[in-house]
Amino acid sequence: MEVKVDDRERRSPVIPELVRLGLKPVFERLEVGDYVVGDVYGVERKSADDFVNSIIDKRLFEQARLLREAYEKPLIVVEGDLELAVAGRGVRINQVLGALLALAEMRVPAVQVSSPERTALIIYLLSRRLEKDSEYLTPVKKRVVRKDSGSVPIAQLNLLATLPGISSTTAKRLLEHFRTPRRFFLASPAELRKAGLGPRKISRILAVLDTDFTQTFFSPQERENDKSAEEDMTEG
Repeated sequence: MEVKVDDRERRSPVIPELVRLGLKPVFERLEVGDYVVGDVYGVERKSADDFVNSIIDKRLFEQARLLREAYEKPLIVVEGDLELAVAGRGVRINQVLGALLALAEMRVPAVQVSSPERTALIIYLLSRRLEKDSEYLTPVKKRVVRKDSGSVPIAQLNLLATLPGISSTTAKRLLEHFRTPRRFFLASPAELRKAGLGPRKISRILAVLDTDFTQTFFSPQERENDKSAEEDMTEG
């Protein structure tokens, strides 16, 4: 699996370990985050010192907000010992633990690891999770609404899960928010943002919903032939 990597991480010791684990780093300038796995997980890598600094200068929660808006599943990986990082810094460990709890409440979890090699392992495990996670829900036996019909809730979930970047978990959350698929499809970009979708994901969804199929799927000659056929039918 390819992993997008911010080009400023090119010299990171994480990179050779990713390669050793069988992943392919693709370098580009990322506006948010340091690593992107499958366009689903957005990973911000911080040393323990940088994590503490971001609490002191109040950058942490703004960074977390941007990470949450940009990716379906944001994650902050903290390398090193936070207990040592706060020593002699005028910061109490209570503040650090409070920040970790606040991140969890923002739905931007943070995990602490011992080294860059462990960061690479986290990224590898995320890629494995994506490989095992189907984009579609497996139909299960449930009470049917009508004879010979499938479960309506499962059909609703599968309908939303066909859209790019929408996993079964996200589809469930969106339906809980909008109540019906029709309300989701009629939602404005602002309403989609309120439901927790980031701007990149909204753009991809709108491209699927609003792009003229006949202008992209068919060749110019095929479109011309269809137009001529329609004119013939009108004249007839």
